[in-house]
Formats: sequence, C-alpha cells, structure tokens
Amino acid sequence: MKRYDVVICGGGLAGLTLARHLRREMPAVSVAVVEPTKRPLPDACHKVGESSVEIGAHFFEHVLDLNAYLHERQLVKNGLRYFTGDTRGPLAARREIGPSEHPVVPSFQLDRGRFENDLREFVEQDGAALYEGWHVYGVELAARQEGVQPEDALLDGGMRHQVMISADGGRREVLEARWVIDASGRRRIIQKKLGLTRDSDHPHSAAWFRVTGKLDVASLVPESERAWHARDVDHNRWLSTCHLCGVGYWVWLIPLSTGYHSLGIVAGEEHHPFETYARPERAMKWLEEHEPVLFEKIKDLPLDDFKVLRRYAYTSEQVFSQDRWACVGEAGVFVDPLYSPGSDLIAIANVLATELVRSEMRGDADFAQRVTDSNDFMLGFTEVTTTTFRRHSHINGSPGVLPAKLYWDNFHYWSFICQYFFNRVYRVSPADHRKFRELHRQFAALNVKAQSMLKAWAHLAPGRAKGDFLPLPQFPSLLADLHLDLQNRRTPDETYEVMKKNLEGAKEVVAELTLRALKAVGPEQVRELVARTGFVDWDLVFDDARLDYDASSERASLRKSLPRIARDMLRCLPEVENDGSGPTMRELLAMARGVDAPRVAV
Repeated sequence: MKRYDVVICGGGLAGLTLARHLRREMPAVSVAVVEPTKRPLPDACHKVGESSVEIGAHFFEHVLDLNAYLHERQLVKNGLRYFTGDTRGPLAARREIGPSEHPVVPSFQLDRGRFENDLREFVEQDGAALYEGWHVYGVELAARQEGVQPEDALLDGGMRHQVMISADGGRREVLEARWVIDASGRRRIIQKKLGLTRDSDHPHSAAWFRVTGKLDVASLVPESERAWHARDVDHNRWLSTCHLCGVGYWVWLIPLSTGYHSLGIVAGEEHHPFETYARPERAMKWLEEHEPVLFEKIKDLPLDDFKVLRRYAYTSEQVFSQDRWACVGEAGVFVDPLYSPGSDLIAIANVLATELVRSEMRGDADFAQRVTDSNDFMLGFTEVTTTTFRRHSHINGSPGVLPAKLYWDNFHYWSFICQYFFNRVYRVSPADHRKFRELHRQFAALNVKAQSMLKAWAHLAPGRAKGDFLPLPQFPSLLADLHLDLQNRRTPDETYEVMKKNLEGAKEVVAELTLRALKAVGPEQVRELVARTGFVDWDLVFDDARLDYDASSERASLRKSLPRIARDMLRCLPEVENDGSGPTMRELLAMARGVDAPRVAV
C-alpha cells in the first residue's frame, strides 16, 4: 500500500494543473495523479474547454509558469467575438462586437489533446507520481475522530483516505492519502458518493464537433464586402472565439493549433429543444435552418467527432471539506461555455484547494474557517457566474441589448474577480479575507440587478442591427482601462481599494443600463419594465446632467458635464433607437417611479 500526501482522482486539465501547482508551491508534498487514459492522447482530443479567458490564461501562463510553452505550442487568442442580427442573412450585415486588435492581457485557444499530453510530461518532471491507465473504482473517506488532533492521528498512521485503483489485467492497488482531491470530471466521484450535487436552474444544452483544417470566419463573407474585410487589418479575426448569435442560441467557432477547428451549438431548451440538434444529421439540419451561411461552408466536410451534453450546468452543496477532501473542475461545478469560464473555475478551485492543503499541513488554527470561507467563495462565484447566463439566451438575438450586456459583463469580471485572482488575494488569512467576501456579495447583488434589467430590456425592445462594428473594449475607454489594469500587481490592501472604486463605477453602469432600457422600451412598456425588474426599489443614483442630456439639442457641449461612466458608455455603445418625439429620460423615470406594478418572474 503506497502512501501520498495528496491523491488526485483524474488526470485531465483540472487534475494535472493542480498537481503541477501543488508541487511547485510545496515541493515536499507527495502527489499522485490517477488517470485511466494512456498517452499518447490524440490531437484535438474530444473535450470542451478549448477557449480560455483572463483568469484561466493567467493561471496557466504565470501561476504555472507555462508562458513560453503556450506561445510555442498553442494559439494566442484574439478575444471573444460576437455576430448578432439576421441569422439567415449575410454575415456582413450582422452587428460584429469584439476587439479590433489582440488584447494586451492575453488568453489562448487550447488544443486539449496536445495540452494534456504535454502537461503529463510536466507533472512527472515536477515530481508527481502519474498512474496512467489506472481507474479509480472506489474512495473510502476517513472520518474525523473526536478528540484527536488530525496531525497526531496522521502521525500514527490513522485518519487517511483510501483510494482503490485498478488497471488492465485485473491488477489492483490501494493508495493511502492524507488529502484526496476529486478531479474526475462529470463522473464526480465524491459529489455522487456524498449526494452533494445540486441543480443550478440553467437548462441549456450543447452539441459540438470538429472539422479538419482552418475555418476562417472571413471565408463566410464574400471578398466583395471590402469594408467588412478591411476592418480586420491584421487578418486575425479567425483567432477569436467567434460566436454566431441568434434568439436562444449561439454557435462557436474555435481554431486549434493542431490544424482542426472546433464548432459547437449551445442553446436554451426553452427556445431550441435538445432533440433538434442532438445527432450529427440533426445538428447539420439545425444549422441549415438557423445559420445557413455557416452550413453552406461546412455541409460537405466530414465531422471528425460529435458529442452532446444535455443540461450541462450544475452546482454543489460543498466542494471543500475539513475532512481533507476537495472537488475541482467539473468534479465540483459547471456553469456555461459562453464566456469560456471553464478554465477560470479550474484555476480558482485549484488555488483555493492548494491553500487548504498548505494550511492543514502546517496546522493553522484557522484552517476550519479557511475551509468555510473557501466553500462560500467558490460556490458564491459559481452562482454569480450562473446568474450571468441564467435565462439570458434570448439576448443573443437582441442587437440592441447584447452590446450593453457584454459591456456590463466585462466590467463586472475585470472589476473584482480578475483583480482578486491576479493579485493572489486567495492567500490572505480568513480574517483579512472577510472584507473581500463582503465586496464579493455587493458585486453579486449588483450583478443580479444588471442581469434582470438586461433580460427584461431584451424581451421588450430587442432592437435592430445595422451591420456595424463595435470594438469592445474600445481604446481608449474606461472599460479598456479596467482590462489593462490587470497588468498591475498590488498588495491585497491596495487591491481592495481598487475594487471599492470599481464597485462605485459598477453602480453607475447599472444606472446607465436602466436609463437606456427605459428609453428603449418607451412609455408604453414602462409598467412592464418595472414589473419585470422592480428597479424603482434599487436605490440607484441618476445624474441630473445625464437625465437632461438626451432631451437637449446641445449634446456636444453637454457631454463633458456627464459622469465618466455615462460618457464612456455613450462612446462605446450604440445610441438607443428613439425618434426623439417621446418623453425625455427624466419623464420616463418619473413615470416608472409612479408605477404600482407587481413584480413578475423573468
């Protein structure tokens, strides 16, 4: 029977990156990874999670020190890009929203087969034991013994978990572990054993496949559309994660460094029943109906693979325990692929788990509190992220609202959780962490309001597209400044002050979203907007200059007097369509405040 400080059940992206992080942070800690598949993994291995964003990319690049590797063996991503409007018409006629050049803070398109092959080699070089071709068929979690200190019990050889593993030929072994960490993906060994998985009330499903060769989004637009092609000065649109958006769905296009292209359909089941795209032939028929331009491009290409996930989202009652176990990656929670947050969730869970292992092994008196805080924070972040997606899919087909949602969601993401992760606030003591948890709750409450307003706005006044291009983030802008600020390293106290300032800006963004929604829905639907959101009780502050701005014929001279957030959003986002003959914003707000309407669920 072999004994390790940490046994990780699963050697996918979550398990391998955790093993590397543990070994780099605590070289004296013995780590074993148990993974049923053997090398070599095929390129374009059939896994989701190919597109990373800022937190996941920072984890891979800087926390795990894979900067050189990522630039050499993977693709540097050109941000997230969205096309919304008439889904059956020319792509050039749809509104395009995305970066005009490579983001300064990088992220990557990851070929998961190549990445996990290489990570296995790195993990072995880091000194972890890798049980390739071994299957975890059982885990016995050690119960705490009353009145016995964990360190004493461990020194006596007790209170260790047992991980039962088997290999080809009937071979079996038992690994003893001080800590057992479940990274088994959707198998969710510990979650299912303890009955911890919870529904997250997010009924979305997905189907995805890969095709051989580069599928440049520019090839979907005729060369005669010179202005459209000219916008892509460096010809790198194809390096973005491209989203073709329609009511209730989006389709992804992701390039891979090994020469494949990944495509996927993601849809809310209230709009598009899962059965309509759950098989290869049905998926192609679905694309022919909803995205005919893409269909014509790929209809004769063989699909290298095909996979589906119905109702993919879930959360958990618990992911960390004082009994020295943890669940990371999809073995804990899964949210939604729209903003590519999968690697973010892996990164956050992995660093929190590592800090718990460190705290317990050195016998910290506040270990139990750290476990409680880590659970609250991880599951709180999961809920905040799910709120960003829950019942939102109709916004994808709303050209008037989608840009505003993207502005808010990026502002929110870069204001708090990115600052938290990039400046390694997760390392502070539970006592020092308390103020960050309170800020997290305030940002979360504000996000609920913002999402409520955006969803109601899209239901009532989705707007029209003009085939224009909206660079987001636009340079210069406050939104771009938030993104660029992620390059700056700060102490936890300095980070807290930046977060507090960002929170005040976020409140202004929600106020501006509310005014824009009021103007878009007009006097006929003010009562319905109030009923769907209840925003008159939100204690928002509306600047007098902003209320008078739209009614003035001297806007150019008044713009300088507007709050910075309002000026920034006027510069970055399209004006709300309005013929100017209706009530002013001040009058619409007064109408809303006089409404006595019951709140309805959206």
